[in-house]
Amino acid sequence: MTTQATAMSPSPAEMLASVLRPNPVEADYPITKIEGEIPRELNGTLYRNGPCQKVLPKSGPGGLHLFDGDALVHAIRFDDGKAHHLSRYARTPSFERVDQEGRYCLGGLNLPAEGPIADPVPDLQPNTNIVMHGGRLLALVEVAAPFEMDPTTLASKGPWDYDGKMLGMSTTAHPKIDGRTGQMLIHGYQPVAPYVQLYVVEPDGSVSLAEALDAPWPSMMHDFAITENYVIFPLGSVHFDLEPYLAGRGFSEAVKARPDLNMKFGIRRREAGSPTQWIDVPSAGYMFHPGNAYEKDGRIFMDACKYEDAQGLLDDISTIRDASTQTTGGLAANPYLYEFDVDAGTCKETKLSDMAAEFPRLDDRLVGYENRFGYAATAEPSSGAESFFRRITKYDRVSGSSVHRDTAHGHWVGEPVFVPRNANAGEDDGFVLNLVHDAPNDRTAIDVLDARAIDATPLARLWLEERVSLGFHGNFAPQT
Repeated sequence: MTTQATAMSPSPAEMLASVLRPNPVEADYPITKIEGEIPRELNGTLYRNGPCQKVLPKSGPGGLHLFDGDALVHAIRFDDGKAHHLSRYARTPSFERVDQEGRYCLGGLNLPAEGPIADPVPDLQPNTNIVMHGGRLLALVEVAAPFEMDPTTLASKGPWDYDGKMLGMSTTAHPKIDGRTGQMLIHGYQPVAPYVQLYVVEPDGSVSLAEALDAPWPSMMHDFAITENYVIFPLGSVHFDLEPYLAGRGFSEAVKARPDLNMKFGIRRREAGSPTQWIDVPSAGYMFHPGNAYEKDGRIFMDACKYEDAQGLLDDISTIRDASTQTTGGLAANPYLYEFDVDAGTCKETKLSDMAAEFPRLDDRLVGYENRFGYAATAEPSSGAESFFRRITKYDRVSGSSVHRDTAHGHWVGEPVFVPRNANAGEDDGFVLNLVHDAPNDRTAIDVLDARAIDATPLARLWLEERVSLGFHGNFAPQT
């Protein structure tokens, strides 16, 4: 009996494909199924974003690249112990066109368009992050301009080009908002020179800096980091060539790992006109997400999640939605610490743990400044990509200790978002918000965790009325 039950149970790969499966439901309802009690200090909106393709290819969702999918933005509003769920698609011209056609007519990173289309429009899916700054709610992806949405209704407003100052082909999905000055720094990258762009947006939404800079080679530069005085650009061991993609040969032909190229970091001051110094890293690899960076004792320190096998990473994100495809293990990023001596032009690289970790977050008030605590989605102590995103880990940089919140069988977690209890609360005095995906029961919840005891029973677990696809990133906007 036990053998038969095990054989009939979904495999980890099947369950992972299940939590990534699109569910194109636009929601608008109060959340009533709540275990525990929502803290009354928690007031504001958790915005979440992720790919959720509405019109699927005929072959189904399994052939989609991890990055493929329309942007379905969620707003979970907390107000005096109650919660409400609103979600809306970013209605870009390409979304409207595909919706009107009712077929997969623009294609994606893996799959070509199904049949010709008259007067096609550029495919724009701002499905990676959602950020509130300067009165604008921006849905972001690294291959286009930011797409503005109404922060209350999530109605689509359209692309924002930095008040006409946008320099390159696109900007990325990972702005950094200085926790003290309120400035938002964001970068762009492209496969033609100059390869990198930098923007500074003031707290009032005005753009005070827009500059281009060159790099040793064109690379997929998903994220970057800031300190009080510097910007840090990670140049991975990945080469970006637009020509094959334009010729219709697919994303995998345009972006390839180069293990012969050790990583580099470009470091420059935040002031206009500052030169960029490219510092060699002792090894090859790639990183999607730095955690935080700060200056101390004449050095710059930065933690990040590094993929040692860049080609394995590229292969796995291309096939991860297909439950029948074996992963290579390339999805296992590890925590690393980098120490830069800018004057000497040197970089010291230290691997902090063999435990896979991704989506590193911290108290956003300390972005660019020394922090003690950090949070990440991590792996169970087992091998294979299917063990990734199975628990939440809290790191203590002073003691060196870690606390884990493990999930139930078949559950996956998303990016942990820290919310301080109030504006003057201590660094870990607050809540960690996280989506929990229950694959066996095809449902999704939002956990409200006590940041000082993330391994304890959640303060509240809010069950949504529909399953939400795993998604990528989100941010909390407090009520004002």
